[in-house]
Amino acid sequence: MSHAKTIVETTRSYLGLSVEVGKTSLKSVYVPTEKLTEECFANWIGDAMVGQSIQYHEGFLLLDRSESSSGLASKERNRLHSVARRAWIACELGLVHLFSLKVADGRYRYIAIRSSSKLTPPEIRTRLSKAGAPSHTISSETQH
Repeated sequence: MSHAKTIVETTRSYLGLSVEVGKTSLKSVYVPTEKLTEECFANWIGDAMVGQSIQYHEGFLLLDRSESSSGLASKERNRLHSVARRAWIACELGLVHLFSLKVADGRYRYIAIRSSSKLTPPEIRTRLSKAGAPSHTISSETQH
């Protein structure tokens, strides 16, 4: 059990978070007052300090992005898909760590935590934009 505690402490320390094992502090997670857009999310990544975190979705991401399973309108699904895709790209670039926190059955908080990087904010924005242009989505109106 102490080995697991050491791993958690090391991980939290690396992320710039407190090392209090077993305590989850959600006070420091930034929850935007308006729906997060892909552009706002990319700007947050460029401006955030190591260890700062943002909630980019609350719900069930897989179902909420699905055309057949989601109760969201097409425009809202497309927005969510773009943000989730940008989060994944940022994670692959090593700019954020992605986590999900179960809130209730079938409901999760999706959180990105800014990781350390020697890149400047302009370099981060450039890498994010080069890694994938804003996503193009296919709505049911354009499918044949």
